[in-house]
Amino acid sequence: MTHSPSSSEQDLIELLKLAGPEWMSDRVWKAETLQPSDHELALQVEGPAFCYRWEIEGSQVNVAFIPSGTTSIAPGLSRLMVIEVGRGTIRVHIPGRDPQIIGALSPAIYQQIAELVTEAQNAIAQGLSSWNTSMSLIAGSMRMATLTLEAATAAAAPERGGKRSPKKDQLVTQLHEWLRPNLGNSVKLADAAKRFDKSPRQLIRILKETTGAGFAEHLTMHRLTLARSLLMRSDQSVREVAKAAGFNSREQFIRSFNKAFSWTPLQFRKAWNRASLSESDLETLCKVSGRSEVTWTPPGETALTPEEGSEGAPHTVVVANALHEIVELFWVSPQGKQARIDVLEHGGMAFVNRDSGGSAWVVRAPSSGLERFFVTPDDHSLAIVSRELAS
Repeated sequence: MTHSPSSSEQDLIELLKLAGPEWMSDRVWKAETLQPSDHELALQVEGPAFCYRWEIEGSQVNVAFIPSGTTSIAPGLSRLMVIEVGRGTIRVHIPGRDPQIIGALSPAIYQQIAELVTEAQNAIAQGLSSWNTSMSLIAGSMRMATLTLEAATAAAAPERGGKRSPKKDQLVTQLHEWLRPNLGNSVKLADAAKRFDKSPRQLIRILKETTGAGFAEHLTMHRLTLARSLLMRSDQSVREVAKAAGFNSREQFIRSFNKAFSWTPLQFRKAWNRASLSESDLETLCKVSGRSEVTWTPPGETALTPEEGSEGAPHTVVVANALHEIVELFWVSPQGKQARIDVLEHGGMAFVNRDSGGSAWVVRAPSSGLERFFVTPDDHSLAIVSRELAS
């Protein structure tokens, strides 16, 4: 089955292609602070959102960023475009037209957009009085417009191979964004299904088709990741950690933790707290049982994710940092572009809920310069980043 581009997707593509040349025609870009408007025709915008205002014959493009909340923007006589960033979606507002939504963003594009939002929020928090924060916001706004065009073009293109479902990918992304802040609560399958207007059976089927794992495994791995971090970074008791991570009881937490890591929570904490913790000990702490190991490329060699339709079955991947320094994790596209997915602290662990067999990733330690690529198997996998990879 192929995807037929909607009129809104084509309209948005044409709008961005027309706006681009206007913006680049000897214009100055300036960051501004938006003033809320009570005009009856004001545009209601939900942050985070990037705003662009320019005159057809003018010499300036004004950009602004709304970090959060709802803001009313007066349409005025100039051209106005607002790009809202949602959970796995982009919503574009233009006065006098219905909002146009781009859904099912690819992981690479969505991750880049998330980084732009974070950078813009930091710039706004510091204020626009200094040139460097203003330039950061301007650069982010330019990049956001480019990514929006890429996302609209991808949404309008026919699906290759008919294997992946963008709507299902989007739902998985939204589910995990919803799960993370709710881990301390009693999250049930029925709650998640209701939140996304699906039956429990439908939600499980989508997760299985998209990631190869069911709802319970996704929820448990997120709970264990949080609990593991609390054991390392806080002095909370095992019972308090279990409660904070959303386990029903201390006993259930201990069983789940031991099954996943082959350590009890207390054993793990004692090992972590040893003053002379060696890298080999740390690597042991990072292991997750029941997962296949990834294939690391030889030093200096790179890898690419297969083109869509040629990759393996969907699964999940855990990446654990057994280095005594920070490590960055990137997904590598078929074209070699790298999208940062996570930053892992010393001993940290990332649970990536979407991975296809044969996909390529790269880990990088900025302080030491360590960089290695790995390829995932057709199974739930584990990648442990250790100093041995440098040799």
